Amino acid sequence: MNLMKGHIMAHTIATTQPASAVVDERLAFADAALALAGHEVTDPALRSLMERVARDELTADEAVAAMRRHVQG
Repeated sequence: MNLMKGHIMAHTIATTQPASAVVDERLAFADAALALAGHEVTDPALRSLMERVARDELTADEAVAAMRRHVQG
C-alpha cells in the first residue's frame, strides 16, 4: 500500500494502452520465460488472453480465471 501525506493511494489499471513496441516486448519476455521452462502457448484463445494482458486490457488475475474457464470448461 502506498501512503502519501497521510492519504492511501490505490493502484489502478492504466486507462491508456501501451505503445505497440511495449506490448511486443512484454509478449517476447513472456514467451522467453515460458520457453526457458520448456513451455509454449499455442492455443489461440490463450494467446489472445496473453496479448490482452500485455495491452493492459485485463489484469493477470482476470486472464488466469479466463484461461481456467477455457481449459477446464
